[in-house]
Amino acid sequence: MKELERTNNGTAAHPVATSKPLTSLEIYDRYSAMAYGIILQIIPQQHLAQEILVNVFASPQLQACNSYPFSFAACVIKLARSKAIDMKKRIMELDNSSATLPADDNDKSPQRIFDLAFRQGFTPDEVAQKLFISKSEVLKAFHDFFKSYRNS
Repeated sequence: MKELERTNNGTAAHPVATSKPLTSLEIYDRYSAMAYGIILQIIPQQHLAQEILVNVFASPQLQACNSYPFSFAACVIKLARSKAIDMKKRIMELDNSSATLPADDNDKSPQRIFDLAFRQGFTPDEVAQKLFISKSEVLKAFHDFFKSYRNS
């Protein structure tokens, strides 16, 4: 998929497709800050986050983003999140703490449920099981989280 550029004809910005694909350096310059921010939310250690960032932009999977059905940015987000969650799972397995939840097991707020799913990589079924709630309550919490995020 070709990247979109904005041009200004004096009245409004219109998307125009470019004819040449982005170079690796242009991809890094354009998307690395966004990817690093997502990785840091999942892995808050800077040295590990930087290692994952390098892994994202050195990945052969990044070239597949050219044919991603959405935007190139969405593909980079998905790849960065996936690699960060994989690293977090490996760390948790090494620490033998994957069976335990972080502090405050009684917190069932939409923010906590979203955090468990997005930043910690648990599936909705796993979140429901760990918090002793139904999967539909987890999905409703996702909806509530996004609704409150939109309204803020």
